[in-house]
Amino acid sequence: MKKLAKPLIVSALLITSVGVYAQGYSGYKVKKIISTMDDNADSKVNYKEFIEQTVTDNKDPLDTNQDGYITAGEIVIEITEDLIETIKEMRKQGVSEADINKTIAKELHTAEKEAEAMISKMDIDHDNLVEPEEFDAFNRKQFNALDKNQDGVISQKDIKRKKGYPIHWY
Repeated sequence: MKKLAKPLIVSALLITSVGVYAQGYSGYKVKKIISTMDDNADSKVNYKEFIEQTVTDNKDPLDTNQDGYITAGEIVIEITEDLIETIKEMRKQGVSEADINKTIAKELHTAEKEAEAMISKMDIDHDNLVEPEEFDAFNRKQFNALDKNQDGVISQKDIKRKKGYPIHWY
């Protein structure tokens, strides 16, 4: 299995903040998912490839204390770590310190709410803990939402076309 990568959960965390989930992904985002997760270069992502991007050796990267559960506090840690990387990138891009400080304040202010919303989406039994089975069910739901034609793979065929318009990757 590949080295640990977390694009699905990071995407889910970011998407949660705007209230959009996999079913709302644009053609561009689906193409990016395919290019990132397609291990065998067949322009399709099956569930195994999808999961390999989120979990390695049955240890979830969000379960920082390795107790078998994901909590809102652990997601806040992940959001904070991602924020640090975002700040580094913003500085490389020449973003002003004032704008960086605004971003930090906004993200820290909303991190706890975002974490609670993410737990709520995954926590089937409502105990405020996400067990491995619940995390797998969430991942399966996200995969199925992307696999619009339900053929078992995510591919360009899953991108909804507007009547009379070709698929555009933007």
